[in-house]
Amino acid sequence: MVPLDPTQFPPVSDSAKRLHAHVQWLASADLKGRKPGTPGHRKAADYIVTAFQNAGLQPLASLNGYRQTVSQELGDNLIGIRPALNSLGSRWILIGAHYDHLGGTYLGADDNASAVGILLELARSSSSLTHHSVIFAAFNTEEAPYIRTGLMGSQYFTDHLPAEIGSLSHLQAVIVMDLMGGVHWEPLQEILFAAGAEHSSGLYRRVREAANVGTTGPLAVLPIGLHLVEEIPLVGRVPFSDYDAFRNASVPFLFLSAGRTPRYHQPSDLPNTLHYERMASTVSWLAHLIGLIDQDTVPYRFEKDRLEFIDEVEAFRPLVIKSAEEASKIPGTSALSLWKQKQDRDWLDRLDPTKVTREDVKRLERLSIRMQCLLSNMPGCFLL
Repeated sequence: MVPLDPTQFPPVSDSAKRLHAHVQWLASADLKGRKPGTPGHRKAADYIVTAFQNAGLQPLASLNGYRQTVSQELGDNLIGIRPALNSLGSRWILIGAHYDHLGGTYLGADDNASAVGILLELARSSSSLTHHSVIFAAFNTEEAPYIRTGLMGSQYFTDHLPAEIGSLSHLQAVIVMDLMGGVHWEPLQEILFAAGAEHSSGLYRRVREAANVGTTGPLAVLPIGLHLVEEIPLVGRVPFSDYDAFRNASVPFLFLSAGRTPRYHQPSDLPNTLHYERMASTVSWLAHLIGLIDQDTVPYRFEKDRLEFIDEVEAFRPLVIKSAEEASKIPGTSALSLWKQKQDRDWLDRLDPTKVTREDVKRLERLSIRMQCLLSNMPGCFLL
């Protein structure tokens, strides 16, 4: 099977065209990859602040503006809020995405101008909720060497929480986006993965409810467990984005991603390689989701060890079936990897997900990581 040609998904709707404009600017050669502390990174920050202002977002008084400085050398987190209609409400929903990238010839259209574009379009098109104020956060310093350190923008935010929020317990839910525009394999062209909500039964219920509604555009939301993304064989858990700072603080969260493609962290990650209509559908889906969350005035609980294994199996089953067929396999799948995919397909056929064992969970984790490896066109995927 040949890779999808991303140019066959041109922006047609007004929302998709606005998203394309955001990505084209943020991932332009002029910004030189938005590496923290560089002139291009500062230009990106100025662009996002202007978009926050144009969307009518308010700054936080404790920050004296829209910027929370991570360091003088590295630059700022960018934060704008839309207060709830109920002025007595003190609970918040945070929607975030990092805006930094690697710099140089690595321009970062999918990683992560795609998610920042969705953040800005949602801010532009949304109105105030009744019970929850909404924080729109463009986080700094997510890429290496800052990820999983105190200088990671989202970690800095949780460690230096603005006074208006008061406590991390006041966050009803955090929604983090990363790699939202990539398209490479035909069965995934309308798929958005929704991970992490399984750690909160209240949030998971709303994600499932929103996912079942569908959208007017090309989007199907698949709730999966975050362990299927993070558990690397022989390595263990490896967090991959800004959600980690909130998980470590036991804040209910959702991590949204369309997944990696072979363009991940490559100079080929360019604005003309994204699926803008799916991104536009994501904006409308997110508006629907936060509207549902707003109906829940009782704080969600964080449940560290909670899984939704039956749902995970059902999410992966059709993808594994397609990946195990010669005619619909993931582009670049070797003969050995195809043999492994067939083994996984046969295992899923035999599996009773209502009688799950720890080995079943580990097998599904290996299955998921192997598929991610194939989708990224990494060598040696059959070894996983």
